[in-house]
Amino acid sequence: MADQKIDFAGARKAWGYFYVRHHASLLRVCTYDYGYLIGREGVGDIVQNAFLRAFEGATTFDHAEACEAVIQQRKARKWMARIAENLVRDRYRGQPEVRLLDDDEDLEKLGGTTDESSSQIQVPESKRLKLLKSGFALLSDIEQTVLRATMFWWQAGQEHQRMPHAAMEELSKQVGKSPANIRQIRLRSLEKLEKYVNENLRNEKAD
Repeated sequence: MADQKIDFAGARKAWGYFYVRHHASLLRVCTYDYGYLIGREGVGDIVQNAFLRAFEGATTFDHAEACEAVIQQRKARKWMARIAENLVRDRYRGQPEVRLLDDDEDLEKLGGTTDESSSQIQVPESKRLKLLKSGFALLSDIEQTVLRATMFWWQAGQEHQRMPHAAMEELSKQVGKSPANIRQIRLRSLEKLEKYVNENLRNEKAD
């Protein structure tokens, strides 16, 4: 997009093309990632505000780098997704929080297995990520929603993982489960993923 300080009309025209090209993609991503949290109307607001912020900060996007069109499109969409994510986080900044688990078992268990035989296997990160993705696909819709929702608020290295109370309440409404049940669903889902990864690593070692 053109620099609006130099050519405002040109910038608006470029922004229009940018909007048409990326709007549907960003709407799908935000609906999938945040629909449980802010609803359809909220997602629409986030998408619109993301494009407004992109227009205002167009000069921060490195569009001059020489690369193929498909790569440039991928970069632009990742940039828009980051803007949308920050807008969602801004909505809940400073609000009261609730703990995600009662006993500190967390996503850190997915960074390495607790199974002794599996932990001795050197596994490339790409392989582990592939196993996590395939294991995630086997979870129920509610389990997937709960994990995606709570992982959004996860912070590496933080002893007690938390999420905004309002976000937990909205998630509770969307899945029809109490916050206490959501914590248990999250813990069981993590345990299922850990078991899936461990079993596949053992099978691979046996082969």
